[in-house]
Amino acid sequence: MKKKYLELVELLHKYNYYYYEKNESLVSDVEYDKLIKELEKLEENYPELKVSNSPSEKVGSHFKTSKFNKVTHKKSMLSLSNSYNISEVENFIVRAKKSIDEEMEYILELKLDGLSISVIYENGKLVQAITRGDGIIGEDVTENILEIESIPHYLKERVSIEVRGEIVLPLSNFEKLNSQRLSDGEELFANPRNAASGTIRQLDSKIVKNRGLDCYFYYVVDGENFGISKHSDSLKFIENLGLKTSGVYEICKTSKELEERINFWEKERHSLPYETDGLVIKINDYNHHSILGNTTKAPRWAIAYKFPAKQVTTKLLGVTYQVGRTGTVTPVAELEAVEVSGSIVKRASLHNFDEIRRKDIKIGDKVFIEKAAEIIPQVIKVVKEERTGAELEIIPPTHCPICNTALAQEEGLVALKCPNPQCDAKIQRRIEYFVSRDAMSIDGLGGKIIEKFIEIGKIKDISDIYLLKNFKEELMSLDKMGEKSVNNLIDSIEESKKRDYSKTLYALGIPFVGKFLANLLAKESKSIDNLAKLDIEDLLNIEQVGEKVANSVYNFFRTEENIELLNKLKSFGINYEIKENNDTQLETFSGKTFLFTGKLEHFTRNEIKDIVEKLGGTNLGSVSKKLDFLIVGKDAGSKLEKALEIGTVKIIKEEDFFNMINEDSKEINSEQNNNSKLEPQSLF
Repeated sequence: MKKKYLELVELLHKYNYYYYEKNESLVSDVEYDKLIKELEKLEENYPELKVSNSPSEKVGSHFKTSKFNKVTHKKSMLSLSNSYNISEVENFIVRAKKSIDEEMEYILELKLDGLSISVIYENGKLVQAITRGDGIIGEDVTENILEIESIPHYLKERVSIEVRGEIVLPLSNFEKLNSQRLSDGEELFANPRNAASGTIRQLDSKIVKNRGLDCYFYYVVDGENFGISKHSDSLKFIENLGLKTSGVYEICKTSKELEERINFWEKERHSLPYETDGLVIKINDYNHHSILGNTTKAPRWAIAYKFPAKQVTTKLLGVTYQVGRTGTVTPVAELEAVEVSGSIVKRASLHNFDEIRRKDIKIGDKVFIEKAAEIIPQVIKVVKEERTGAELEIIPPTHCPICNTALAQEEGLVALKCPNPQCDAKIQRRIEYFVSRDAMSIDGLGGKIIEKFIEIGKIKDISDIYLLKNFKEELMSLDKMGEKSVNNLIDSIEESKKRDYSKTLYALGIPFVGKFLANLLAKESKSIDNLAKLDIEDLLNIEQVGEKVANSVYNFFRTEENIELLNKLKSFGINYEIKENNDTQLETFSGKTFLFTGKLEHFTRNEIKDIVEKLGGTNLGSVSKKLDFLIVGKDAGSKLEKALEIGTVKIIKEEDFFNMINEDSKEINSEQNNNSKLEPQSLF
């Protein structure tokens, strides 16, 4: 037991050293927290094992290699206990209530993922800035802090005060920084937190200025001295001094309210301009803080709620290869199963072989993975310090893993491609794309059905989908495909022939033509015959069509294989033009831009986007001065706040959106029960 304990202590010290001294994470936050809890459990059960320098008693760094002056905090800079589910938050409340026999308020704040800092002002002037360090002793980084624009050198009042906050690198600046490092051949930062921490510890303060750090404050040391009795009041006090806060501090009365707001922010956080890995829940009243007190490491009146891990560490067991609809061969990491952002992940994208070489990824490596935009898992970093020497190089394949055709590499591109147009994998991926929700929206035609019918020779290209009605018995013989399912599938295939021309254009999978460009090209050309006749110059004259797209569209309509497919689809009655009754563009919508936020009661995300596009409007991805209308649902968040700040965005509710359609669309409404309110499904 002693050996296990000492090994755990040594491992945690190693992780702390790399995190605090070298600004590198060798392990994910979740895994680190598990190890700390394991250590604390051992120390609780076997107190005689506990060593004086136990990581369970220390907040952070021991400054083995510090290049900055060490400063003792006047008041310890503690960390927070972590929770990962609502029951742990409820336990925190129950523990607090054992000591406090009266009603309590809880204040919810964003937990920013950056570097903690304590800033001291004397008579309103910034005189010192100290990092957290080990909670007792930090590093003096005043010179670097002065280069952060959002930290004022002088407060609005001549007060002597110590305030604490979080230094972050905004996501936009993080992307710029990594892009520059990639161009310069430097190793990329794994995440904005590491980048912020590494930046603050630069000896050249000019680097700090150029990287565009930001800072949000959240705590006044000894706030009682300023007549403050509640944490919520301290945040307003901070703002009145001219210091920046996140602007998010919500008062809740019950664990039920906390749970509702936690669920809201777990979704809304993706629209924030910086990374947040959770929320901080604090008891609001300072008197209650005094009663509850602190442990050696954390306050008993606050707890962090951590969102499901975005980044985790696991082992790369091997590499397999996927072939996409254009023939691109993508290496895929086969991983030890691990939970990321609330789901179990066993595979992750390695993108291409240039990326593998740049990141120096090997089979057997311990790796960091994350979900890009919370959807696609990818390997972002190798923990080289954990290598044993038994790791294996990843050798690019020379032949297609599906059809065994020799792979080719296009000039100027990094991807390996299968050139065989009859490759089963390419055919399957094209069909999956063609039938997807944003394309022809054919329900019931899943990957396994497509794969099976390719295998038995019933599907050779996309057009063969429209012959599946001739193979009802074969379809019914498939697992979970009864007569009703088969009839529904065939009906959906037939219904797809009526899809808008823009949907058909998108479904064809023309390289570089996504939903937006398909919609734009459809409006400009009116029919696929007109589009096919356009030369490159004509295409370039269309606003927002660049050279890459123009060449792709031009070449698509001059490739024999594509011409043959288009003619087959035409023979089945696929819609290749904007018909008059489909070209309804309402005056209110034409040329206008739309975005929605919050939970809508009558629409899904895709439905509302389809309505806007169908009626001549354009969907935007974020709030800006170019936005005309913001449609607001329940629990609207930062997008609404930003729209209000801009001032020119018209903010409307769902009922207003219905009215906009009905006011200008008598012809449409007459088809909907004698001018009754337009229902969401009526446009599909």
